[in-house]
Amino acid sequence: MIEMEQAGLPTVAVTARGFESDFKASARVFGFPQLPFVVIPYTMTSRSREEAATDLDGVFDELARILVTEPPPPARTKKGTVVAAALERFSGADRHEGWEKFNADFLDRELGDGFPLIAPTPGLVDAFLKSVKRDPLEVLGHLAPGDGAATVEKVAINAAMAGCKPEHLPILIAAVEAITQTPQNIFPSRTIAISTGPHAMMLLLNGPIIKQLGINSGRCTLGPGKLGQVNTALGRALRLILMNVGHCYPGSGDMDTIGSPLKYSMCVAENEDQNPWEPFHVEKGFEREQSTVTVFGTIDVIHNSNYKRESDQLLMAWAARVSSSGAYPPLIPSRSEFDDSHFTMLMCPDHARVLAQDGHTKASIREYISQNAKSPLKYVLASTLVSLDSLSADLQWILQLDPDTLVSTAPDPETVNLLVVGGPTGKSDLVRNIGAPTITKEICGTA
Repeated sequence: MIEMEQAGLPTVAVTARGFESDFKASARVFGFPQLPFVVIPYTMTSRSREEAATDLDGVFDELARILVTEPPPPARTKKGTVVAAALERFSGADRHEGWEKFNADFLDRELGDGFPLIAPTPGLVDAFLKSVKRDPLEVLGHLAPGDGAATVEKVAINAAMAGCKPEHLPILIAAVEAITQTPQNIFPSRTIAISTGPHAMMLLLNGPIIKQLGINSGRCTLGPGKLGQVNTALGRALRLILMNVGHCYPGSGDMDTIGSPLKYSMCVAENEDQNPWEPFHVEKGFEREQSTVTVFGTIDVIHNSNYKRESDQLLMAWAARVSSSGAYPPLIPSRSEFDDSHFTMLMCPDHARVLAQDGHTKASIREYISQNAKSPLKYVLASTLVSLDSLSADLQWILQLDPDTLVSTAPDPETVNLLVVGGPTGKSDLVRNIGAPTITKEICGTA
């Protein structure tokens, strides 16, 4: 559609009711703020072909009228420039009342996540900026879906509001760089931001910084409270950055159907002391003494409770979780340019120890999952995003197979990530991913 407009061909978009503000925001991002559109009552994904045709018939006259109407002249826009944040003042009978007014105003403007924010005063933000040797107006990258310029200063402001400390800023700078430097067909940050699914971003930390900053890699690493206070603040800061820099606002940019509490904050650190294998960042070519951050696109978390002391039983349980995850393998081409079928095993130290003692490596575990995580074809077909009646001729043979035929849900071992996290007892989790992780970035400027 955008390519047609750029070529000078008149275009009218079709959007569903409830997506009007999102359409307008997207049109602005792509440089066509006055792109016309018509509204149908339902999303086409929830309608049969006949129902969708009826919906389109209802707006056809309006669509045709817009196509033959001379469009208004394009709005004059100024070339974007990066400027420092403006100072805002909030006052009241006392400091607390001023803070309450600040929170109410920021939430009303959709600049908050629903929890109370820390006021990013000039002194506090300056302390963050002094913790790194970077120009405050340096652009680290542009964040989807609004293509917002992520400056060091903007990252610092959102980190302060989330409750981070100045020494946390290098982590978030590296995370933003990882997100914006990874191609969309590998890490689909735009899809994660705008999708109607419950997609969230998870920070993974590795290296000495975990102990230096008190990041929780053990019990309740993804949980609340004192143990996970740094994890919570870091994950929350990334969400605020995605909102206030990337313009990923609920209802305009973020079109999630139901939502997920994972979106508030999701930050995990690998328990390297109890990891019998090399940690994730070493797999990626870094030294153990280097501190790194990697960002994962997540869909949800599936619990895997298992007290078995036999490695074959543990592996079968892991394969069962992957096979029942609802993901679909590349047996049928996805509508997306990236591969949905990625998984991250958040393996507790007890499970890792049993498997390592029996000679298993990360590679052998991935291979086992690939060979044994299988699901009946009928479930795969029910989960796929592709309309089965639109399958190309060379794929029609799939529909002739026995519906109970078992097919692999993780045919490529490299799409399975393995992290050792958490505390004692046999309780692990499986994270379903959207796309592959970002590149792993070294965290620079730390003590």
